Amino acid sequence: MGIETKIFEKRTVIESALLPYGFEKTDKGYLYTRNFLKDAFRALLLITARGEITGWVIDNGTDEEYLPIHVESQRGAYVSKVRNAYIEILKDIAQKCFRTNPFFKPQSNRITCRIEEKYHEKPDYPFAKLPTYGVFRYPVSQKWYALVMNLKRSLVDKECTGRQKDEIIEVVNLKIDESAEHDLLKIRGIYPGYHMNRAHWISIILDDTLDDDFILDLIDKSRSFAVGGKARTKGQQEHWIIPANPGFFNVIEHFSASKEVLWKQSARLSAGDIAYIYVTSPDSEIRFVCEVLQTDIPYEYEDQNLKVTKAVKLKVLREISHGACPIRKIRELGVKAIRGQRTATPELVTFLKQNIS
Repeated sequence: MGIETKIFEKRTVIESALLPYGFEKTDKGYLYTRNFLKDAFRALLLITARGEITGWVIDNGTDEEYLPIHVESQRGAYVSKVRNAYIEILKDIAQKCFRTNPFFKPQSNRITCRIEEKYHEKPDYPFAKLPTYGVFRYPVSQKWYALVMNLKRSLVDKECTGRQKDEIIEVVNLKIDESAEHDLLKIRGIYPGYHMNRAHWISIILDDTLDDDFILDLIDKSRSFAVGGKARTKGQQEHWIIPANPGFFNVIEHFSASKEVLWKQSARLSAGDIAYIYVTSPDSEIRFVCEVLQTDIPYEYEDQNLKVTKAVKLKVLREISHGACPIRKIRELGVKAIRGQRTATPELVTFLKQNIS
């Protein structure tokens, strides 16, 4: 592994930071040039549009590349001095022009961001000998619901051949209902759980074979096993934000006129939870506070915009006036995006309790 690869692994470039730092935009990408060690050497770093990074060190005395810094066996005092000075330049660029990712692969990092947006849960890394393996847990019980690993493709995909066998991939292990195993394993990109009970876990290769939303739906189901009735402490409530699209249905009129509402169930809810009904664009604000009375109600409905197979019964506790809790305020209180049903931040819950009567 080269010097540049080691420094910039698990990092994504912040393009807007490059020009202020001193990079120049060229037809090949962004190029940075800097003299060091009293102008004896010149560091060059190229970042392409695809985020590929290549670096060189040029000896200004000969105008040729100084290759010894890339040879592991070269440990002399002078070579080490040049190598260490170059590494310090790269580390400064990494700190100021890149953000650190939790994992190596783009889909792994996108999925991680979506989990954090929805549940405010980040991975931890509990394995001293496998520090890149990340675990997602339900915070109340500390039970795992997802494990992201990087390993050789051949350990998961037994049918791969040739160079693919040694390709390093990232997979996520998810818990499933045993009855779903047969159908899931027919899907390209899904395999029996690696190093897990194969009747209850699957492994999904995070290489964009499957789209993010499909994987996130499986993550929701996996998390529901950790959340389950026993996972909550006695009397504990979850607070959810549930989006409702006024373009498909007159949400405000329906909730205003009803004491109890049947609504599509799209994620794990329990009786006693609180649901904040977020009316999407053009309103983009929370308009109702509801209590979950009943879940998993069989309900068959389908039109061009919506398909419902399970419903929840919501009790409307109060209506929030227009403009009292808009998306701007919701973002200030820690909710950065509402793409689907998600948990509310403690700050939002406190705001609604204290300011919305």
